[in-house]
Amino acid sequence: MTHIAFFNAPAPGHLMPTLAVVEELVRRGHRVTYPATEAYAAEIASTGATVPVYSSTIDVQRDFPPGIDNWLAKLLLTSARESAAITPVLETFFEDDLPDLVVYDGFVRFVGELFSEKWNRPSVRLFPVGCVSQHVTRQIGDQAYDELRAALDRLAAMHGVDPEVAFHGLRGDPDALKIVFYPSRFGYVDAADDDQFVFVGPCFRRRALEGDWQPPDNGFPVVLISLGTTFNLQPEFFRLCVKAFTDQPWHAVLAVGPGAGVEQLGPLPPNIEVHEWIPFQAVLRQAAVTVCSAGTGTVMHSLYEGTPLVVVPQMEAVDGLVRQVRDFGLARVVRPEELTADRLRDAVAGLAADESVRRDVLEMRQHVREAGGAPRAADEILAHLGRSV
Repeated sequence: MTHIAFFNAPAPGHLMPTLAVVEELVRRGHRVTYPATEAYAAEIASTGATVPVYSSTIDVQRDFPPGIDNWLAKLLLTSARESAAITPVLETFFEDDLPDLVVYDGFVRFVGELFSEKWNRPSVRLFPVGCVSQHVTRQIGDQAYDELRAALDRLAAMHGVDPEVAFHGLRGDPDALKIVFYPSRFGYVDAADDDQFVFVGPCFRRRALEGDWQPPDNGFPVVLISLGTTFNLQPEFFRLCVKAFTDQPWHAVLAVGPGAGVEQLGPLPPNIEVHEWIPFQAVLRQAAVTVCSAGTGTVMHSLYEGTPLVVVPQMEAVDGLVRQVRDFGLARVVRPEELTADRLRDAVAGLAADESVRRDVLEMRQHVREAGGAPRAADEILAHLGRSV
């Protein structure tokens, strides 16, 4: 029975795509240890993984607000500091039970690279976002680069490894398998020169596909509106959406996420419903359009069901994906500074009425579903381990 360690950030957009993969590995008889913060421990444990609990220094909503400047530098410095804080704790979880394989998200790349080297274990790097480079250069700015290098030198010294090992996360490990939660058509900047990339598309737990939701009998097309869980604390955005669809021939479902304050939206007309949580995939099966911030999960879940998108991007980091879904004919883009109730409503109606969009999104649905999902990801992880023995 293979023992596999997963390392990730305390962020739903990074964690959730992995759960179906963990569930599949456990179903096949393998053992997974997946350290997590208290907020996510129960959800991860429901896959069958063992979940040691630790405390993180990262608060995603605080550290990465909408419109953040130089997000890449912020992400890397945050990751390096998190690594220094948590690696001593994480290492104690495995000191008498080392894994056979290290799997890690790019957000915690320094943790994954460090343990892979220190334990002399093969590794798999997970990419929940696409259309960017795995390599990091001085595009983050000289000052941030110097701060990052100093932080990684300290991390290496803590663990008695060569500083260049800690720095691998900036260059990309050529020997690591790279699993991308996008289908291949979305590509990856470095994939043409690195045959270790595997594009498995969105990965769904079985229970995510079994949820049930039905629209009311008003005959209106359904629009699903969500900002995910990183940028969702924006009641003014959701109030604008209520204004856009009040007394309109649409049934709007607002999935506002935890902490967004449903009560702040006031009285709602009968054609609008608001939820902190709802069976997302079940709504998407009925939806004519999704309104979102271009988060990976919402985009891929929508395309899996053949639902076109109106994108209101919240962060520079998603601009590559925004360009792709627009250029593929799958989405219309409304920048936050241009957003009004009228403009949002017109974008949704125009997209739903466009037959060429409908053809393109159905063709993309087939491509997404053929990527393989969690079963293929598990196949690739186990094959990589087999080649590395």
